[in-house]
Amino acid sequence: MRVGVYLPILSAASRDAILAYARAAEALGFDSLWTNSHIAVPVTFGPGYPYSDDHRPPWNATSTWLDAMTTLSFVAAATERVRIGVAVVPLITTDPLTLAKQAATIDVLSDGRFELGIGGGWLTEEGRALGHPTDHRTARMEETIAILRKAWGQPTFEHSGRFWNLPPLGINPKPPQGTGLPLWIGGHGDEAVRIAAEHDAGLFIWLPRRPERLAEYHRKLRARSKTAHLAASLALAEAEGRWLEAAREMRDAGADLLVIMRRYDDRAVDDLTRFASDVLPALV
Repeated sequence: MRVGVYLPILSAASRDAILAYARAAEALGFDSLWTNSHIAVPVTFGPGYPYSDDHRPPWNATSTWLDAMTTLSFVAAATERVRIGVAVVPLITTDPLTLAKQAATIDVLSDGRFELGIGGGWLTEEGRALGHPTDHRTARMEETIAILRKAWGQPTFEHSGRFWNLPPLGINPKPPQGTGLPLWIGGHGDEAVRIAAEHDAGLFIWLPRRPERLAEYHRKLRARSKTAHLAASLALAEAEGRWLEAAREMRDAGADLLVIMRRYDDRAVDDLTRFASDVLPALV
């Protein structure tokens, strides 16, 4: 199982903190570094957050949140081996051409180490504030995947679809990984499972909390694809005192990639070191 680290772009909005965390994770042998993405958080929004019991996130409009893609470009220049990825970009905050260009650029700057996660986006108020459509999110995601792979695989291309009609154009340079640049689909419904399986992508389950829940996603994914990868995140604070057991449970439930998360403070790098020493050798 691959084991990655979530970069604390929400709790540590400083150059020194991001550098320290990224360089420590690479030196300690972690597989990858990850961000997630929001651009403009509305002051008020509905209870649609899918990762807590009350459907409210632990952050708000005043929270300091570094831009996910810009941060990864910065981290690409500060590292050499570790893979870098975003899980996920809500598609209601961007458009396919901008996303294709950003992903290709980061892949170039990282020498082919980038992985792109995308999701429909649950915070529709954010999409509307940015002037992006928020309807038909599943169908838009599938069309976005088609456009991304055209952009990454052809010198120039055109596209005629349900939501986008693009004249002949080019997005260059191409990512070193080409159309093989790894895609991850974020979501918690059956449609996310289907899209991952049908579009040669992985399925990224953010904070599944219980291994039984992740195992059910694994069962559904394997029913549709024998090769699609499954990723999950693990909050270290919720598993304090049983990190190895919790990580093994996620691995045994079918996770191919586990991304550990910890709020940044003065002990954050020490905890990364402890995880790398006590847990990582038993997983990889």
